[in-house]
Amino acid sequence: MLKKTPFKLNAENAALDFVNTLDDRFVPGGPRELLTGYADLLRFCEQAGILKHSEIARLSGVSTSSQEASFHSSIELRELLARIFYRLIDGRGPASEDHIALEGWVALCRKHRELRWEDDHLAWRWKGLAANPDAPALLLADLALQLLTEDPPARLHVCASDTCRWLFLDTSKNRTRRWCDMKICGNRAKARRH
Repeated sequence: MLKKTPFKLNAENAALDFVNTLDDRFVPGGPRELLTGYADLLRFCEQAGILKHSEIARLSGVSTSSQEASFHSSIELRELLARIFYRLIDGRGPASEDHIALEGWVALCRKHRELRWEDDHLAWRWKGLAANPDAPALLLADLALQLLTEDPPARLHVCASDTCRWLFLDTSKNRTRRWCDMKICGNRAKARRH
């Protein structure tokens, strides 16, 4: 069996890495899909640290029809997040239909969370995700919602390469990061300049 290439996780946020799984999004030749099915989605979530190996094993056992439906909704979520994040980078808020769709994900996430008393404080915890094929999408939606509501949008950037434009959070000390990956896009830009 061929070993799958690991995903490039360099966005400093799993929700942004998820959006970046549609590679070459802005290249005239068309985008390149890095997620070809539910198994790839699970592999991404495990590599990104969103799901544990035991959770992946459980979710791998759900019915094929459930996997396909969940994969389809995950891709819809990814494209919704892409539209929202790229608009934010352009200094605009979400389109009204995207705002409504995002509210739907808020409601879904709330439905699968509960408030629990743990170690002398209240905390939100997920419920019923163990065998829920929508777990990857729900967890990724929650990460995106946290980013959209808690993190300063000024840290959200797009790779300066016109043929890449991957999203990332600039966590550099001076807030001067320009490339999704200096070794790839940054070096290509340097080579073109020389």
